[in-house]
Amino acid sequence: MGQAILTQVETPPLFQAELDAARQGDAAALSRLADRFYPTVQRIVHRKLAVDLRSSKPWLAARFSTGDVVQEVFQSVLNDLHAFAGTNEEAFIGYLAMVIRNRIIDAVRFHQADCRDGRRVTRSEVGMDIAGPEGDPASEIATGELVERLHAALNQFDTRTQLLVRARMEGQATFGDLANQLGFETESGARKAFYAAQARLTLLLKED
Repeated sequence: MGQAILTQVETPPLFQAELDAARQGDAAALSRLADRFYPTVQRIVHRKLAVDLRSSKPWLAARFSTGDVVQEVFQSVLNDLHAFAGTNEEAFIGYLAMVIRNRIIDAVRFHQADCRDGRRVTRSEVGMDIAGPEGDPASEIATGELVERLHAALNQFDTRTQLLVRARMEGQATFGDLANQLGFETESGARKAFYAAQARLTLLLKED
């Protein structure tokens, strides 16, 4: 009597299945992701904003680090997951926290632009280390105009490269973390991509 051969089919992990469904527009999957990850992401973003804002801009901290603001941005990020290329929950949480923090910091900068008086501001006030932790030569002082030029130059890069550059310049994540979150094959690949983007960004700023 012949013996039946059973073929075992691997079932994708629940997280990956939910993520794929959310990317395809499944509202229920999107809602489940939000319910599952929002509390953790909220804590991370609040902690980062406490460091970024309260140390240099305490008058803005209450406005931009509230739960309502984080939740609103969280929902908008969930609706645009194309740049996330990771495969596990840890990478997903790090990616969400990074993008949400970036958007809130940008809102702070936009607010400051409305009341800018032309004064010189430090890099800590700007919220971005223009030289980056890699020690690329740059001035310790940045004006509001330079920040605007920096963001205009960054907008010429694709979304993944923008996230990579900002994360490294602001010291948000290691190259290993970013490789997992943004889909680089190796940590070395993420590092090389950053250096290439940093060189191009420097040229764009000089041309401008």
